[in-house]
Amino acid sequence: MTVFLIFYIFLIRKGPIRAPENLRATVRWDYQPDICKDYKETGFCGFGDSCKFMHDRSDYKHGWQLEMEMANNTYGEEDTSRYEIDSDDDEFPFKCFICRHSYKNPVVTKCKHYFCEKCALQHYKKSKRCFVCSKQTMGIFNPAKELMAKLEARGDREESEEEEEENPD
Repeated sequence: MTVFLIFYIFLIRKGPIRAPENLRATVRWDYQPDICKDYKETGFCGFGDSCKFMHDRSDYKHGWQLEMEMANNTYGEEDTSRYEIDSDDDEFPFKCFICRHSYKNPVVTKCKHYFCEKCALQHYKKSKRCFVCSKQTMGIFNPAKELMAKLEARGDREESEEEEEENPD
C-alpha cells in the first residue's frame, strides 16, 4: 500500500517544478560571438565602444596563411621584423607641399617643413604662418642643404632644372 501511495503522489505532480524563490541563477552561453568585421580587417571601428559587435584583438592566422607557411617551410618561425619600426629621421618629402612639384631651390622653415623658395615667399606674402602646420615662420627660410644633397644624390635636381627650363613661370 505504501508503494501505491508514493506512486500516487508522483502522479499528482505534473509539469515543471517551480524553482526556489530564494535562489535565482541565469546563465547565457554565447558559443558564436559576433565579431566586428571592420575592426577585424582594419583595426578601427567607427562605432567605437558603443559597437554591438565584439572587437577581437587576437592575431590568429587564416588557413591560407598557414598553408603558405607549410609550402615555404617557414611554419612556426617567428617573424621579428614585423615588430620593428623604421626610422624616418632622414626622410624628406619628395615634392613641395604648396606647388606639388619637385623642389626648385628648396628652403626649410624653423618647424622643419620644406618648400620651394618661390612657393614659400609667395605664401609668406599671404600668411606669416607655415603652410603645413600653421606655426609662425618669422620670415625665416633657410637653405635646405641636407635636402639638396639628397636630391643631388638621387638625381632629382637635374630633372627639376629641366622642368624649370621647359615651364618658366
